[in-house]
This record gives sequence, structure tokens and C-alpha cells, in this order.
Amino acid sequence: MVSESLATRTTDFLIQYPPFSYVERKDLQALAAQMNLKYFRENDFVFEEGEKASELLYILQKGQIEILKEMEDDTRIIDVCDSGDAFGVRSLLSGESFISSARVSQESLVYLLPAAAFTDLMSKYPRVSMYFASGLAAGMSIIREKGKKLSKARFELGKQANRKGLLREEDIVVFKHKDEVVFCKIEQTIKDAADIMTQYKIGSLVVANDQLHPVGIVTNVDFARKIGTGKVGIGEPITKIMSRPVMTIPYGETTAEVILTMMKHNIRHLVVTEDGTPNSQFIGIISEHDILQAQGNNPAVLAKRMMRARTVEQLAAIRDRAEELIHSYLQQEISISFITSVMTEINDVLIRKAVEMSLARLEEEGWQQPREKFCFMSLGSEGRGEQLLRTDQDNAIIYQEPAATKAEQVKAYFHKLGLYTTDILEACGFAHCPGEIMASNEEWNASLPDWKRKFANWMQTADPESLLHVSIFFDYRGIYGDMSLVDDLTDFIHEEVGRAKGFLNFFAFNATQTPPPLSFFRNFVVERGGKHKDEFDIKSRAMLPIADAARVLLLSHKTRPSTHTMERLEALASLDTANAEVYKEAAMAYGLMIRYRALNGLEYRNSGRFIHPNKLNKIEKQTLKYAFRTIEELQGILRSSFGLAVFR
Repeated sequence: MVSESLATRTTDFLIQYPPFSYVERKDLQALAAQMNLKYFRENDFVFEEGEKASELLYILQKGQIEILKEMEDDTRIIDVCDSGDAFGVRSLLSGESFISSARVSQESLVYLLPAAAFTDLMSKYPRVSMYFASGLAAGMSIIREKGKKLSKARFELGKQANRKGLLREEDIVVFKHKDEVVFCKIEQTIKDAADIMTQYKIGSLVVANDQLHPVGIVTNVDFARKIGTGKVGIGEPITKIMSRPVMTIPYGETTAEVILTMMKHNIRHLVVTEDGTPNSQFIGIISEHDILQAQGNNPAVLAKRMMRARTVEQLAAIRDRAEELIHSYLQQEISISFITSVMTEINDVLIRKAVEMSLARLEEEGWQQPREKFCFMSLGSEGRGEQLLRTDQDNAIIYQEPAATKAEQVKAYFHKLGLYTTDILEACGFAHCPGEIMASNEEWNASLPDWKRKFANWMQTADPESLLHVSIFFDYRGIYGDMSLVDDLTDFIHEEVGRAKGFLNFFAFNATQTPPPLSFFRNFVVERGGKHKDEFDIKSRAMLPIADAARVLLLSHKTRPSTHTMERLEALASLDTANAEVYKEAAMAYGLMIRYRALNGLEYRNSGRFIHPNKLNKIEKQTLKYAFRTIEELQGILRSSFGLAVFR
């Protein structure tokens, strides 16, 4: 035990850093009195991978500690702890052996907190347990900004990490440094570039200016398509065939971020520059081949296979594989924002392929595609970019208004396209919507003016059915086709929100009608009968109230950021600084619920919507109960912002 004066100094130190900053000072003082301070020399190990779990939580007071992980061929630094960072949490809570090592890279002082005291702290302060559960899930060291630019937080992930060679977020991309990267100058010819690529036996080449800023990139594909076909002569400048603008990223990006960038832009090469922009010197190049060689099996591979699939059966089999990927990510406790981003990209590729297959089938059947532009849209959780597991479909089609003489013909074509596409998605595991909110339903397959009339009517009427439609259709994203139609509709909706007197008040009132899902005795509110008797509906009782509140609050600010609930809440934290902490905690809570739902669904092979409270451990129950408090706080902001007391 430490002296009273040391306990006071320890308290003063801890209170600067979350989650200890959430603890009342008197309790933090009592906690500090139970802690010891230990000195470690450079290159000492606080603990080593495979070592039996200790009964201590480690908190770095001074110095620097590296978290190391044994990979197949070497040892990697996957995190660096700075002052105030807690580490060793996973093994402390799970009781399992350490899955990584903690090596001292600079002389360090480390606080040692007994497990019993830490457990008591989490029991008394659900916000502390929620912090660890959602942010690090019993295994992350937090790296904070403290007046200097630090590396991005990386996660010490999962049991038996990377056993299947799956992507992990903390993997740092290994690329060829500029001293090894072959390049050509912008004034050189195509023949010069070809000679360089032949000499060094490479398939891609950076084109740089005199300042060594990347201005373009040329690949074997460019030579085949433009030189091999005779379209461009070999004496022409390299600028004639290079791809521009070049896509760049900064040094230190994770494999995850690189893959997402490649998937989003459908490219195969990225140039690494000093500041991440084309306006600084390049220091390396990363190709899709490099990623595939390093990772073997990853989301980019699945997406590419989907794009190349020739049958619905192949498409479905690839999507099944993505489910295994989710399970691995969740077990490794990779951040929810990353998992939802990856799965959104995969689902979007699947939907685009389904539309393309449907267009091809219509052509084979002799249908002539109308000249009118169209866009296939995702709605609901997929529209928000939050769908991990395969649930019911929610989608629609919007198309350019045709001439009156061919309105029926155009309508028939897009209705058929909706039917074929939704059938393919069903074959891939996305069930038909029980409410028929799909592109196969003529009601949700309409021209742009029809869609505008629908939204105007819903917002002017504001009855329960209209509000239900609004809550679904406000979460839409264009997936395939002409996105200008979606932009046009969005512009109209935001103008209509200003014209529809009282709409936001009714919408806000509707968002307060689902109370926080805890009973008077702070127990989970479960279903009283039916198929899911005694189960907790995490979707309707916990997730939708947060999503509804975030949607209407952001609409009131007349902004147009992402439809993703967590991103909406982050945007609100910037717009409404007085309630910023509530929004941030709600975003954490929502991410936590996505994780619990997905894990539950994978265990029981369903949507994960209904959870058995008696199968949650004490920490999980406490964490969820604290997360539910954010619902009450968000609804309080709604009532205050819209003066909803008059409705009660």
C-alpha cells in the first residue's frame, strides 16, 4: 500500500485520463491507496506473451512501453503505450494467458492495480466498464493526443490472432521505400518508361516531377490497353498513358485503411507520400498484389471475387465467406467502425453485382433498357451502412421521369429489374422484407417526381404510418446507377423539411416514444409472450431509439453528413458542443450494441435481434445497462430542443 501523500499524487495523475477521469475523487483516492508503483529498466518485460495472467492492471505513469505480438515470421510492435495508458486488461478480465508482450522501450514507472479493486471500480462505475468494453473490449491500449502528434491507436487483437491469416486493423502496410522504388520523370517518353519497367521487371511505375512529387502512375495494363492497341505511339510523352490524379496516402496507414481506400476507388495502386497528398515527395508505393501477398485472404479478395462471379450460386457462396470474416473480426475485437465499413463495402459490391446480373438477364430476355437514368438505393440499416449480418431487405429504385407516352413501358422495365435484383439478394441470404419495402414493390419503384411527392406527403401528413415511412426512407444511399437522382431527392427533402411546418416536432416526438429498455428495478425489459418470450429486443428497444434521435437531431441542424448513426452522433457532438459528451457516449453505446447483436446472431445463426439476458455475464449486463442510459439522455435533448413537454 502507498502512503497518503503518494495516494494523493497518484489520484492527481489518474484523474487526467479516462476512464479514471469518470471516477469521483474520493473513490479514486481509495483506489490509489491500493496501488503500488514499480520501476522497470529499458528492455525489461512487464509481462510476456503466453505467460499466465496476473491479478494486476498496469497503468503507465512515466516512460514508454511497446506492446509486441509474435507473428508467423517475426515479432511486431502493435502498440506503444504513453503516460496514462492502461494495458494488460484483456488477460485480467478473461483470466487467460497474455496474448502479447509488454516490453519497456524507455525507463518506466508503472502503477500496479489489484484485480479486485479494478473489478469493484467497474461494478460501481458502469461508464468505466463501458469504456473498456466498447473502446478496447478488454484488450486495447489507448493512445491519446497530448500536445504532440502521436501514431494512431492500434489494437491488441483477439484470441489466437490471425490464425486464418485474416486482416487485422493494426497491421501496418509494408511497402517499397523510395530508395527502392523505380520511377520516371514527367518529361520522359513512353519508351523510356517501358525500358525502365523491363530492366527492373516491375509492373507499375511512379511518374514524378522535379520535386519528386507523384503526378501519375503507369502500369502494365496501361501499356496493354493504350500501346498494344496502337492508340498511342511509344515516342509520345509518358503523360499520354499515365493514370492521374494519383491516389496517395500518408506513411503509417494500416492495411485496413489501404484496403478500404482501394475498394472505395476501385484502384490497384496507392502512392505513399510524406504528408499523404500528391504535393509532397513520394516515399513508397503499395499495390493490390502487395496486400494480397501479405494478407492472403481479406475483404478486397472477397469483393473482387464477387465482381467476377458469373452465377448467383457463386455470389451467395462468396457472401457466406464474408460472414466468417465478421466472426473473426468480432472475436479479434477490431473496432466496430472498421467492421461496418468493410461489410458495407462488401454488401455494396454484392448489390451492384446483383443489379448487373439482373440488367444482363433483362437484355437476354429481349427487354430494351430505357434511356432514362436510374439508381438502386439501399434503405434502413444497410442504407445507414450498419448492416453486419444478413437481415431483411430494404431497398428501392428511383428513375428519371419518362415521357408520358412511354411511362408504362419504363415503369414495367424497372419493376422487372427490381424483381430480379431482390430475388438474387434473397438467394444470397437477404430475406424478402415482410412489409414489402423493396424495389420489387411498385410502390417503392418510382420516378423522381413521384418520390418527391411521397416525401412531401409524408412530411405534411405526419401521421404514424407516414412517420414510419420517413424513419425508413430517410436512411437511404445510392448503390448502383446515377447518383445525381439521389442528390436531387436529398436537396428536395431538406428544402421540404423547412416548408413542412411542425414536421420536425412530430418526428422528434415520435423518436421519444420508445422508453429506455430498463424496468423500474433496472432489469431488462423483455418480450412477454410469443416466439421470443423472455428475450430482449435490442433492435427496437435500444438501437432504434438512438438511431431515431440522431436522425431527427441532425435534420434540425440542416446538415448532410453520412447516414451512419455513429457518424451522425459524432457530427452532432461538433454542432452542439453543450451536449457533446452525451453524443459521444451514445456513439460508443450504439457501436457496442452493434457488436453484441452481431455476436448474438452469429452464435444462434439468426439476425441477432433477440438476446437472452440470462446468458450475459455481469460485466456485459452492466455495460449494456449503462449504454441504455444514453437513450434517456438523447430523448431529454429532443424534448428540450423541440419543446415536447406540450405533447405529454
